[in-house]
Amino acid sequence: MRYLIISLVVILFVGCTTTTPPKSEFRINPNIVSKKLNISGCSDKSLKVAQAFSSNTLMSQSMNYGIGNTKQYAYSKSQWSLTPNRAITDEFLVLLREMKIFKSVQISKSRSKNDFILEINIEDFMQYFNSDSSKSYANVLISLTLIDSKTNHVFATKTFSAKIDTLSLDADGGVIGLNKALANVLSQSADWFGEVCR
Repeated sequence: MRYLIISLVVILFVGCTTTTPPKSEFRINPNIVSKKLNISGCSDKSLKVAQAFSSNTLMSQSMNYGIGNTKQYAYSKSQWSLTPNRAITDEFLVLLREMKIFKSVQISKSRSKNDFILEINIEDFMQYFNSDSSKSYANVLISLTLIDSKTNHVFATKTFSAKIDTLSLDADGGVIGLNKALANVLSQSADWFGEVCR
């Protein structure tokens, strides 16, 4: 009788437990060809890349998508491996270091004094579906502001955008589209930095 009761309790508990499948983690990893420009206008200047400003949704690992003009949801089985806010900041840091147009490029937590501060404002970084979910695109909208750290005056500012149709109507398609759109924005930004430092 005791074994029967124990068996029933075990079966009851096993039947009540549910297994949650692990979430797929995606990386922000745009493929961009580094641009090395022969420009000397900023070669004696140091730059600090501030942590990007963004909405709270881009400061979490949740992967969000929009439907139509007003609805927003989060993928239940997909997430970012690193928050978009942090990953995009890192991408700009890598881009500027590889361009080698500044004397030095420092992270936001650096205690060093710098000539310029780069502020990044991520205004949009999301996959969008039309109202009947038959089409999807990735949209990236980022504003950059270069500030003279000695005077706190804006030295230069510009907004960059890119919109890419996705190849599939899922998180995989959205990530591929967002990486392509971000690569486009980074390329535009590189050209802008070249003009600013000419």
